[in-house]
Amino acid sequence: MTKEGTTEWPVRIHSPRLVIRPPGDDDRGSVIRLMTDPVTREYLGGAVDYASRQALELSPLGLTWGRWVLALAEDDIMIGSITLGYDRGELELSYALLPEWTGMGYAAESCIALLGWARNELEDEQVIAITQTRNKRSVALLRKLGFTVRKGLEEFGAQQLLLERALHDPLPEHAQPLQTAADPPPPTRR
Repeated sequence: MTKEGTTEWPVRIHSPRLVIRPPGDDDRGSVIRLMTDPVTREYLGGAVDYASRQALELSPLGLTWGRWVLALAEDDIMIGSITLGYDRGELELSYALLPEWTGMGYAAESCIALLGWARNELEDEQVIAITQTRNKRSVALLRKLGFTVRKGLEEFGAQQLLLERALHDPLPEHAQPLQTAADPPPPTRR
């Protein structure tokens, strides 16, 4: 496969508890909520204004390479999103969960599944992720996934870390607990 993506799209990826799949019309309400929820947006640039929310409500979900929703395998209910794209010119991983689904290992599980897929399907050598320095939970998860800090930067009025990992380095097993009681609590549990 090439750096531009796979020859087949859309792609569905399965993990023990999740399906990573393209968004569908039934996901519209959850997608809008994910993009506008103040708890979710706390580390993603802050609250979304009314005009931006209206644009989200009117825009088509569409199929875009590298953008998926996270859905529970048992009932296909959307709980978050995950992206693997080239917005910065490098393969970049990002993820977000609705507040009620944080702290249960779904972010780790989805990242392991997607990075495993990318290792087998893409030609990239590295993958990056960016998170706010104050998002201690995300920083801890990315480090446990094998990411190391490349540099600090400021974006959207906040200090960020740009982390990287070799795509072909081993990934943790799904059964290995990556999130523990020692990690910072999710935003909804402060």
